[in-house]
Amino acid sequence: MIPPTTARGHIQLFSRTDRSPVRWRLLSANNRETGRGVESYRDVESCRVGIKDLQSVIDDLDAAVRRLGTKEWAWQLTRDGEPVIVSSRGFDRMIRCEQGLTHFLEQVRAAEIGTGVMISNARRW
Repeated sequence: MIPPTTARGHIQLFSRTDRSPVRWRLLSANNRETGRGVESYRDVESCRVGIKDLQSVIDDLDAAVRRLGTKEWAWQLTRDGEPVIVSSRGFDRMIRCEQGLTHFLEQVRAAEIGTGVMISNARRW
């Protein structure tokens, strides 16, 4: 087991093809997705700049937990009323959704941005 002081998330860039828009997601220390950016970027460099911008203002974003249907909860972070980051999945309880948001916020502030781009059609985009 990794001690909590060294367990860190990292940001993975991904795209459908090498010419498709680039998006990002935060992976926890065990490589599970915890949240993802909503915006698509034209290239890797603009994606990296967008991520760094969000990291610098993460505490200024508005957080909301909401229902997805009757049995799931999701969180999102908004800027000027528009979603910019969303949870990676639905949660079965509101408290777990709030914990997921807290975990994301703790990790994303200092998360390193990966250098490459994962190219795959196999994932949910």
